[in-house]
Amino acid sequence: MRTGFVITGLVLAAVGLAANRGLAETKPTLSSLLTAKDKDGKPIITQEERTYFDGLNENLKGLVNEVVQKQIVTRPEHLGMLLSLELRPQKMELLLKNNCALCHSDSEIQTPEDLFSLSPKTAGTPGHMNLKDLVDDVHFQVGLSCAGCHGGDPTADFGHEFVKQWPEKDRTKKRAWVAEFCARCHSDPALMHQFNAALPTDQLAKFKESPHGQLLLVKHDDRAPTCISCHGVHGIRPAKDPQSKVFAQRVPETCGACHSNAQIMTGFTLPDGSALPTTQLAEFKKSVHGRALLERGDLGAPACNDCHGNHAALPPGVASVSRSCSICHSTNASLFDGSKHKQAFNEHNWAECSKCHGNHAIAKTNDSMLSTKSGSLCGDCHRQFASNHPECIETANYFHDTITQMDKARTTFITASEKLAQRGLDVEPIDNQLNELTDALKKSRTYIHSFSHAPFQQAAAPGQEAAKQTRALVEKARQEYKYRQVGLAVSIAWIGLLMLAVYLKLRQLET
Repeated sequence: MRTGFVITGLVLAAVGLAANRGLAETKPTLSSLLTAKDKDGKPIITQEERTYFDGLNENLKGLVNEVVQKQIVTRPEHLGMLLSLELRPQKMELLLKNNCALCHSDSEIQTPEDLFSLSPKTAGTPGHMNLKDLVDDVHFQVGLSCAGCHGGDPTADFGHEFVKQWPEKDRTKKRAWVAEFCARCHSDPALMHQFNAALPTDQLAKFKESPHGQLLLVKHDDRAPTCISCHGVHGIRPAKDPQSKVFAQRVPETCGACHSNAQIMTGFTLPDGSALPTTQLAEFKKSVHGRALLERGDLGAPACNDCHGNHAALPPGVASVSRSCSICHSTNASLFDGSKHKQAFNEHNWAECSKCHGNHAIAKTNDSMLSTKSGSLCGDCHRQFASNHPECIETANYFHDTITQMDKARTTFITASEKLAQRGLDVEPIDNQLNELTDALKKSRTYIHSFSHAPFQQAAAPGQEAAKQTRALVEKARQEYKYRQVGLAVSIAWIGLLMLAVYLKLRQLET
């Protein structure tokens, strides 16, 4: 046996068990496993499992028979578990050719710590030893399974030679090795091109420069995340897979696993020396972004990595906050860049967007933010920092009054249009003007970020005109309804008189 070749006690036990079976008078056969019954006389292989086996192509049936003949699979319970996965042909072939997975899914020869099971919680095995996850793993599906990380030959009967980079001791406590270990492949452009040419190969370089990487690789603090902290172990999936730990909707929980844990985050501080908070996830879930992403399933809404980055995760600096926000809110950012507020924010070293809107707990905006009353956003800030510029308060009042008037008019006219429609009047012209008013109202709210009369007025003017037109159309429709009521009353009166005249004439003829 070569130096460095490690054969565990479990493997030796497996060898002994196989040898004993080989000496038995009757070796298990595929047929005997498929028809085996329990002590109560019930088939161990269920009908569903047998139906799946019968539907396999001849190649896969041959592979199943081969692993039984080699006594890698010797029990009907083990075979039944493999069949219960009901894998597609390609996956089933990969599994049947992987002796590592086959051996480590046999509960008779493995301890719970090393056993792949269908339900780790029920079986009492580690969460990462889930056989369903393994066969769906992105590495497994391209043929890079157990041996790719652990070393050895997956087609060999027993034993394996660990790769040199695989620590034999303390690998779960001292985790700095993980990043370099994964980078053996993921930092090799030529190798990665064989599997997915679109994947970047600079993840390790970015990670080394990030706070996470510095904490792990320089300070050797094992609280820092490694590749497997975010991507998983045996169940790694593409980022676009909804079950991936880095799928957009799951990113907040993945990041929150550490950042919401007060014990893990103890001792970490912000640049000003204050303790790093652990409320980000809770705040994000209640925010306009969190609700859009997590409740409505809007994958266009930002998650943690959209603002902080992925492998090079960093807290956005004051200068970069607006750049993160402007990816989605480009018009607002463009207007702000040309405003006087931009100068004021630079002077005070304020983070542009978050100064008014917050960061993780961003609430849905409302028109009351523009109020200049005490306790309001604009009013309090202007009184504190722009007391020598009364035009600032005047501008905020102008914005607030104009928008609230337009919004009130829109609400009033929508109600009026609905009532007129119920009375049978044509409200299409009214609805057309309401659409104009709605569009102008949205644009006006955006153009607040210009913090200037002229651009805002240019955006609001069409809405104010639409409100006038709508008011006139509503009044005209109401007048038409009155005319119709009068006309109907007159018509009913004439019909009544005519009927009376006919009645009197008929009475006269009868006499």
